[in-house]
Amino acid sequence: MNSLRQRLSDPRVLIRLNAFVLSYFGWILFGILYGYIGRWSVNVTNEFLRLPLTSKALVYSVLDTIRAIPPLYELFRAVYYLGFAGSIGMMVVYLLLYLYDLETSDELLSCYLLAYAIAGLIYLTFHVYAPHVVYRIPGYSSENTLLTRQEFVLPSLHNTFAAINILTIWKYRKRLGGKVLIAINTLIPFATVFLAHHWVYDVMTGFLLAIAVSRVPSRWVLKAPEKIYNLEFDSLKAITMVNLLLALIVFIIALSPERWMLLIKSLLGQP
Repeated sequence: MNSLRQRLSDPRVLIRLNAFVLSYFGWILFGILYGYIGRWSVNVTNEFLRLPLTSKALVYSVLDTIRAIPPLYELFRAVYYLGFAGSIGMMVVYLLLYLYDLETSDELLSCYLLAYAIAGLIYLTFHVYAPHVVYRIPGYSSENTLLTRQEFVLPSLHNTFAAINILTIWKYRKRLGGKVLIAINTLIPFATVFLAHHWVYDVMTGFLLAIAVSRVPSRWVLKAPEKIYNLEFDSLKAITMVNLLLALIVFIIALSPERWMLLIKSLLGQP
């Protein structure tokens, strides 16, 4: 506990914590702006469906098989909704707060930022829709939320980040924490495909993107500007607390976005 307190009193740790949180908020902002700047993105779903392993029969067959095994179905649901924001949070806590590995934390953040940028450019150019949207599977929402858009499918950032996490944490694979994180991130591709949130090709392109950004030379790793270290510690601590609180709220919403959207609509008096 004392070591955790010491690390949370280290400006280098707080700056990196804020960087991770702000990068995620930046992606949410991109999702909001996409409703305006993404209108020129080309929908290639019809062409995409000519590929093998995209048939309605296959999607329903896989989903029905998983639903027939309730424990497995609930496990994959938990992994999926934990998968994006949750996997980021667990990696940051383990690398930055527990292991105090500043160098690897910087490498992880750089990979995340590159993945955001490349995926964003792809979504602005063209997009496909998820299996549950294409085949209108009952029980799934096709509405865009603050946390995701239905066009953000190929490549799958869920799987891009899962692969980045595994590649980054692999050197700690003999530690218990490393094993747990590798196991959770390994389940994410299966959860996204088996639950009809993504196509197999989304996973494959996500993996390719992860490998590409992970091979960026270390000299390109993002470094915090020196001016940031001149901030008063109390100010930095206050900023960190606000950002972490907002991140917690976003994570809670991510666990059940449909329920929160219904709540917001009811508060606003919308049908």
